[in-house]
Amino acid sequence: MNQGSPVRRHYLVSQLKRLRSQAQLSQEQVAEEMGWDVSKMYRIENGRFVRLNTEAVAALCRLYGSSDALREELVAIAKAARKHKPWWFQYEDVAGNAFYGLENEATKIQQYAIGLIPGLFQHPDYVDALMARGLVADATERKRRVDARIERQHSVLDREGAPRVWSVIDESALRCLIGDTGIMGTQLDYLVELSNRPNLDIQVLPLAKGMARPYGFILLTLGDAEQVGYLDVPPSGHFFEGESVLREHEQQFDYLQAAALPLDESTTFIRGAAEELERR
Repeated sequence: MNQGSPVRRHYLVSQLKRLRSQAQLSQEQVAEEMGWDVSKMYRIENGRFVRLNTEAVAALCRLYGSSDALREELVAIAKAARKHKPWWFQYEDVAGNAFYGLENEATKIQQYAIGLIPGLFQHPDYVDALMARGLVADATERKRRVDARIERQHSVLDREGAPRVWSVIDESALRCLIGDTGIMGTQLDYLVELSNRPNLDIQVLPLAKGMARPYGFILLTLGDAEQVGYLDVPPSGHFFEGESVLREHEQQFDYLQAAALPLDESTTFIRGAAEELERR
């Protein structure tokens, strides 16, 4: 795997966090030792850097007492990351988030969506209508956001070795009118079209089941086993890791899948919702 890939950068972050923990140093202590503002440590350990300075990585490794071999490996990853410029770099102003890089190389994606159609499945007309709801007033920025969303979908869903995606969509996302009935109808038809792909499992969780969660979440599996969770909340999302919290969300997702309609019934449900819109 490319040394500058998001998966390798995630590995770099996780190793730096592990080394700091082993050295029994707080983020504040490290920031003081390095002469940094503590917010820089927060950004580094949350994966919010774009290209971490190789000298900084080497200095952190020395401070933490890492082995020479590990220090050389992490410095090499940081060096490669400074050269590697993936698609989202051209959309940094509207998509400057570490999530896109991790999602782009995930081997498995599990997502629960409530209120809105998941970003990976949003039709361009739906995205534009969503942005027009006072979220993004500037038409040029809105166009860039739509373009970024399309590029994101293409890079994840159409790439060679596309990930396996399990998606549970709460019925509220199908009923929330974004744009007009024509746009929503197009969006629901697009969902049906996507559901025919062999690597995409799309289930609907009916409101009548009473199983809705108060927030949506995404679980990304990187490589064979490494995993990270993500909440798409303002202003720039929230990552979560740790065995217990990831296991809890895995269990929640299992419950949601079990309560949701089977795949064929979900497709029928989405078609029915589209037909209701047509009648309206």
